[in-house]
Amino acid sequence: MGGRVPVVHVQNQSQPFRYGGLSEVEPLIPLQDELNTRLSDRASRVTMQSFKMYLAKGIEGFDKVPVGPGQIWSTDNPDASVSSFGGDASSPSEEAHINEVRNAMDKTSGVPPLATGVVQGRVGNLSSANALKITLIGLLAKTERKRVSYGRGLAEVSRMVLTALDAAGVMETDPRDRGVRLEWPDPLPTDVVEETLAAKRKVELGVPTRRVLDELGYVARDAGVV
Repeated sequence: MGGRVPVVHVQNQSQPFRYGGLSEVEPLIPLQDELNTRLSDRASRVTMQSFKMYLAKGIEGFDKVPVGPGQIWSTDNPDASVSSFGGDASSPSEEAHINEVRNAMDKTSGVPPLATGVVQGRVGNLSSANALKITLIGLLAKTERKRVSYGRGLAEVSRMVLTALDAAGVMETDPRDRGVRLEWPDPLPTDVVEETLAAKRKVELGVPTRRVLDELGYVARDAGVV
């Protein structure tokens, strides 16, 4: 290795003048703690308020008859009534706080629920690649940064392996041939119709047909195609 330590350091998130870089999980810890606290509070409230109580007016012997399925009370008093209270009552402020914490976690992590398969009603129509790109713009930017940092590390690892194989006599290579380039696929779905129309426009502009077919992923087998 020419005196070089065979180590390739890849930072998770680059940070100036820091070797370790930034963590993606550390900013989420206080938000997760807050979410766990709120969920625990809600579970405790549901446990303490899950039972219902009934208040009966104008019904004789109501306190002597157990409350259960199929139980019927009858009375001749037109002013009699039975009202229930207790149980798991709605708490809008609690639900709003939990949703705000979850939204903050999604923004901090850069991974929206849609990327994990959680489809919500407010997503709208995602039938086009542009709509998906706008919805997942944070995740796409994060993925692109990962590709740059991890791609550089994988290329350097491959270079070191080829260098070691050359030094061991297993596979001789020239230093100029040890460079590796990564081709990442597009994370968004491709529109075949748009690609075909774009290829047609390129041919009309004078781009060689063989080159256009190569860009589309087709192999021109006809020797007469230029």
